[in-house]
Amino acid sequence: MTTRPARLSLVAWTPCIAMLLLSFISLVDRSILSILSPVILRDLHLSAEQYGVAIFVFSICYMLANPVWGFCMDRLGLFAAIGLAVVLWSLASGAHALLAGFVGLCCARGLLGFGEGATFPAGLKTVVETLPPERRSFGLGLAYSGGSLGALLTPIVIVPLAHRWGWRSTFVLSAVVGFAWIGGWLLLRAAGLYRPLAAKATPAPAVFGSRWNRGLFATAAIYGLGAAPLAFGLYAGPLYLNRVLHQPQSALGHLLWIPPAGWEAGYLFWGWVADRKRMRAGGAGLSSPLGLFSLLGLGSTVLVGVIPLCAALPSAVLITMALLFLVMFLSGGFVVLALAYGATTQSAANGGFLAGFSISGWSLTTGVLMWVVGRMFDKGEYAQSFWLVAALPCAGILLWRLLSGKPPKAAVSHASAEVDPALV
Repeated sequence: MTTRPARLSLVAWTPCIAMLLLSFISLVDRSILSILSPVILRDLHLSAEQYGVAIFVFSICYMLANPVWGFCMDRLGLFAAIGLAVVLWSLASGAHALLAGFVGLCCARGLLGFGEGATFPAGLKTVVETLPPERRSFGLGLAYSGGSLGALLTPIVIVPLAHRWGWRSTFVLSAVVGFAWIGGWLLLRAAGLYRPLAAKATPAPAVFGSRWNRGLFATAAIYGLGAAPLAFGLYAGPLYLNRVLHQPQSALGHLLWIPPAGWEAGYLFWGWVADRKRMRAGGAGLSSPLGLFSLLGLGSTVLVGVIPLCAALPSAVLITMALLFLVMFLSGGFVVLALAYGATTQSAANGGFLAGFSISGWSLTTGVLMWVVGRMFDKGEYAQSFWLVAALPCAGILLWRLLSGKPPKAAVSHASAEVDPALV
């Protein structure tokens, strides 16, 4: 029998809403390049492979920065660390307005990636510190849903702005929005709206208590490979629509909001499911993490693999957008469920590091994948690139299963008590 989670006041959700806005700005800043990639690549005389290399540079810097920022938040505090990070990435985003070629693009993307590496550790850290266990999965989905919301709204706003004022103006706007968030963050602290809950000082069992453990690597594997289609849809989707389905840049603003809408719905839906499903490490079917991950993985594999087969159909654009919507819906589930379940294998004091390290796995996958995909796009191997991506979620599930093993009962019991009894 399940119990209904207690209601929380709006004040209790305020820190999560601040993280929603933070992840929103983060995705806006990184999405501008992909949305405007057809015109930016043309103006800077860059190839798809060079575009892929720039994404690789961003992803590697993002990968390295996530655990660094997570460690800083765990040791030095959330407020100062995230404020510094947003200043850094806002300056980097504004620097894109000065781009003149490939080297400048790589430098700007690298600095942007390093600053934005603080986003997801801050979200998980905030949720663990401010929400009771029975509300954390939904809180995590809410905090991270700003990213999908940003990806949803960015093409609607950015494409008309770029058409009227030029693509460089969009990066200036993104920098201004970042600095505005810092002002709101300072007001949040001054008003006393960030209210951490009292944490129990019970030490974790040795097998799960250390910072480096199997649960940490298993979470990074399932997140990095399971949510790989998410990155592919964000970064390669605009080029595919332009080059294969012959959609002009002006039409992309009317199309590119659709897949992130699935991402947004996925965050909230799967967070809600996790809080009510009573997912158990030793459970069966959809009551187990393996059952839920298998459902998401098989669905993602089938949907991604079907997309290139629809290119010759009369309604290819609409079918493609619908399939990408569903793919991102399932990818959002991978993100929320991987981190929510992964948190049950770790000490609550290491929440920021868990998120940072796990997202580093996704960033490394994204960087390597997009470099390879960029080269495949230049060769016209579009279908093969989709089939490559389709294989990754199932590979992630297998790797997660090998790395996670079977946690000792004592460890599971402790994680349940400390982090989230609704998920263990």
